[in-house]
Amino acid sequence: MFRNNDISDGGRPVLIEPADDEVISLADCKKMLGIASASQDPIIQAAIWAATDNLDAASGVLNRALREQTWELQLRSFNDRRAAVAPFNNPMAIPLPYPPLLKVVSVKYLDQAGVDQPLALGSGYRILGLGAPLEKQAIAPPFQGAWPNARVDDASVRIRFTCGYDEDQNVMPRQLKMAVCLAVRDLMPLMSRDQMVFEDRVEGVGSKRYQSNPEFAAVTQKAIASLLANLRVE
Repeated sequence: MFRNNDISDGGRPVLIEPADDEVISLADCKKMLGIASASQDPIIQAAIWAATDNLDAASGVLNRALREQTWELQLRSFNDRRAAVAPFNNPMAIPLPYPPLLKVVSVKYLDQAGVDQPLALGSGYRILGLGAPLEKQAIAPPFQGAWPNARVDDASVRIRFTCGYDEDQNVMPRQLKMAVCLAVRDLMPLMSRDQMVFEDRVEGVGSKRYQSNPEFAAVTQKAIASLLANLRVE
């Protein structure tokens, strides 16, 4: 049962507006991989999407927003939050998932009478860590202030925010694009042929044998892991 002093796993993030842009364009990915032909463009594009989804926000392993997107963090109260608030050292800070933060759209809560109340930036809350694209961001009450007394209920507190790399306020680290391109290179052979077929033979023409190279795959995976080592958000 939740109480007013509960500390939870950080609330429920709900996707409001998904990303509609690319981490890296098809043309830039091909250029980075040294691919000139257009014959594999559909495979490369699909591999870009797969590699990106494996890293991006809720579905990805980095817990980081790679593309601009809007989420709403829903809490049962202002105390329904992660206990670990480093690096802010503020016991009332509410960490926001999927950094880097671009902006807080709104902070709203249900008061004890069930009436929806907005909080204004400055007088109602402040943002911690904005402009630090490799770190987590959070919101907290104004200095020496406190959160209002919200009714404890599902989604009583709703923090809507936009996050991701927009190449203006938050510039994407170069190693992220490199990791996506390496993952694309790793995925392309898997997507371009039937993995159950070891040899293609055409009578009177010849045959093509497929050979897996686990050593090459291991090197690629190690390189990807190295590029992403400092970017995972706990």
